[in-house]
This record gives sequence, structure tokens and C-alpha cells, in this order.
Amino acid sequence: MATTETPTLPAPRPMVPREHGAWGQLALPLVCGLLLGRPSASAALLALAVVAVFVAHEPLLILLGQRGRRPREEQGSRAWRWLAASCGIALGSGAAGLALAPPPARAALAVPTALGVAVAVLVWRRLEKTAAGEMLVAAALASAGGAVAVAGGAPLANALAATLAWVLSFAAATLGVRAVLARLRSRGDEDHRARNAALAALVGAAAFGLSAAGLPAALGWATLPGAIAGVGIALAPLGGRHLRAVGWSIVAVSASTLGILLAGLRG
Repeated sequence: MATTETPTLPAPRPMVPREHGAWGQLALPLVCGLLLGRPSASAALLALAVVAVFVAHEPLLILLGQRGRRPREEQGSRAWRWLAASCGIALGSGAAGLALAPPPARAALAVPTALGVAVAVLVWRRLEKTAAGEMLVAAALASAGGAVAVAGGAPLANALAATLAWVLSFAAATLGVRAVLARLRSRGDEDHRARNAALAALVGAAAFGLSAAGLPAALGWATLPGAIAGVGIALAPLGGRHLRAVGWSIVAVSASTLGILLAGLRG
């Protein structure tokens, strides 16, 4: 007897970024920006726009074929729907938030907008996962949190200090992780541990230098956990099985950065 088999449909591919580190780089600066200022519709709408742009990243990669040919063929229609919905939310909430924002916040939005365009260029050229690309993404997300803070009425100096703390802290952590990845991928032929540890330490020193130059002292202290983490990760004898734990440790370190910023800048 002939039998018919029901074809197995491919499992729906997640249409949101799967890297928990990336979510931490998005969420913590935005939470910081929202809490540094007063509750306002403008700040909330701008934060929603940033989240929507972030969500658009994964379907865009699928449609560009950067997740492979098969996901684009099997999930392309879903990716288009997700991309259209997230872009629609980003444009609608962003326009409304911009209309309600005070003039300083509108000026501050120029920074994440310019960085976002630069990130889009890197995505198109498949350079997003380079060291410079990862730091540029972190800077774009951090500066978006600063703009949200200004939209909520936070003083410009505080918003700038928070933005720089996030940028420098993420940069130091990235240096540590890149040293580990270079050693693992080259099977020990590329050893950037000492160099990247020294650069991470310099990042921490730069943050204290900026505080000494007139920015709030919280900038230096909030960057310190990330700088220490970057040095430690770079120098530690870590293997591939430790990478997930490293990612979560960076999230924990970033949570301490959030606490220091809020304690030092909200008073």
C-alpha cells in the first residue's frame, strides 16, 4: 500500500538577536537613560524606537543572506514581516518621541543616528563582527541611552558621563574577549593577551582622566568594573567552554556599572 508522508516544515527561526551580551548592551544603557531623567513620554518613545531598530537587525541579516542561504529561503517571508513591523514601530515611535523631545535631546539624537548609519554600513560589508565593528555597535547603543536620558531632563553632563562610561566599559570588555577569541581561533598562534590587557587598563585610566578633567566622578568609577573585567578576561587561560560564562560575567559587570552610575549621577 502506498503511504503519504506529511512534509516536515522547518522550525521557525528566532527573529530576535540571540546573543545575551548584545541584549545587555541594549538594555542596560537604556534603563540607565530612563532612570537618570524624569519619566516622560518622549524618553519612553525614543527607547521603544531604539529597541525596534535593534530587533530589526536579525531579520535584516537573514534577508541579506548573512545567516546562510537556507534561512533566507525558508524564513524570508517571515523576515520581511518582522523587518517591516520593527521598522514601522521604530519610525512611528521615533518620530513621536522626537516631536515631544526638548531641543537638547534632539541634538543628542544626532550621535546615535550617525553611529547607527555607520553600523548599517558595516553590516552591509560584513564587518560587524570585527573588533572595530563590535565597539561601534556598543557606542551606538550607549549613545542612544544618553539621548534618552536628555529627553527625560537629565543634565547634559550626566548624560555624557553615562554614555562615555558605557562606551569605555564595553570597549574594555570587548578587548578582553577579542584576546580570548584570537587565541582560540589561531590555536595559540595569535596571542594578544598582554596587548589587549594593557589597552583595557588604559581605557579605565582614560575614564578617570575624563573625570579629573571636569566630568562627574561617577564616570571613572563606573568604568572601573569593565576595565578590570577586560584585563582579567584577556589574561585568564580561558577555553571555548568558558565563553558563555564570560558573556554572563560581562552582563553582571555591566549591572554594577549601572548601579554606580545611578548612585553617582542621580543625587
